[in-house]
Amino acid sequence: MNIAILATGQVSQFVANIIENQYNNWLEQTFNKLPLNVVAYVSLFDNAQSTIGDKAILNFRQFAALYRKKLIHKIIFPREVYLYLRQSLSYLQMLGVSADDVCITSRLDKEISFKNFIELYRSAKYLPYLEFHVADHCNLNCKACSHYSGLVNEPTFPNLQKFTRDFERLHEFINDIGTIRILGGEPLLNPELNEYIRLTRRLYPQALIHIVTNAILLPKMPESFFETLRTCNVSIDISFYPPLESKMPAIKRLLEEKNIPFKLSALNRTFNMTYTLKAHNREQEIFLNCEAAHCHNLYNGKIAACFLPFTTKYFNTYYGKNLPEDGALDLYEPDLTTAKLKAHLLKPIERCRYCTPPVAVEWKSIKHPSPITDWVND
Repeated sequence: MNIAILATGQVSQFVANIIENQYNNWLEQTFNKLPLNVVAYVSLFDNAQSTIGDKAILNFRQFAALYRKKLIHKIIFPREVYLYLRQSLSYLQMLGVSADDVCITSRLDKEISFKNFIELYRSAKYLPYLEFHVADHCNLNCKACSHYSGLVNEPTFPNLQKFTRDFERLHEFINDIGTIRILGGEPLLNPELNEYIRLTRRLYPQALIHIVTNAILLPKMPESFFETLRTCNVSIDISFYPPLESKMPAIKRLLEEKNIPFKLSALNRTFNMTYTLKAHNREQEIFLNCEAAHCHNLYNGKIAACFLPFTTKYFNTYYGKNLPEDGALDLYEPDLTTAKLKAHLLKPIERCRYCTPPVAVEWKSIKHPSPITDWVND
């Protein structure tokens, strides 16, 4: 069986080496099966070189063409290639690659058990990415905020005890996640944020965990917050907006002094407006080209491909509209399985019919009453 490995870096080359020099021997000795023949790496990006050793470097269209001709039969995702996985699933879907032919490895930073080294992606208890709100409201309220945070008219936090039960329920089906981002709204508004951080690290000890913040409140956070970040190995992702421009040098010094790893976005002088009130029939196209379609969200006992099934209610209430609020999967469904959960996250929802390609608008903070043109691209 000919296979390809996703990406071209050291991790992918290490996976190829394991398959060729160890896994194939195990297959033959244990099951008397033919070896897997690693023939190519598949890259999202243009590469200066066309081969690595004796293996071709293919783009996704080249891989799909060989797959349709049955010259390559499966693609293997190294589990550590977190962000790459999110985009790759959509590309493969668009190009007609069956979910039955997408596999994923176990983690490489522990002793490898060949019994579970390669699994079907759809049934592996793994997600490359998850995010959740610890506050729906915000202290900045940007125009065209994709989460509608500026339309939340009062402080809105999840219930910690219920969220704990929901997160533990998710863990029954997904016991490993590549990257988890804790956000809002503005997460630093939640007085129980430390508890959410510790819960996340307890359930997912190997995940990369980030707090996504506009940084306004960072200088006012207690020392216990920074200690929790250090203890739980959590980093800060700062969304950099114009009101913080003069304050950012001091905020960066603070995080460096506290020994907190952080990533600073480019200064956002524009925002993307992506919503419309005019329904279209291009939901599959929109979904497969949408970065947010891989921003899997956990909210109030449900999980969805993106946040819109959970935040559209704020837009509908504020403007008296009825945009679809569907698309979430109830984690407490009696017959739920990992495969069913993951299949749900790979399908467009009705709300996708009201999303459009992004249009850049000048960044500003909204004022109430906010005109509907602050939010829709019509």
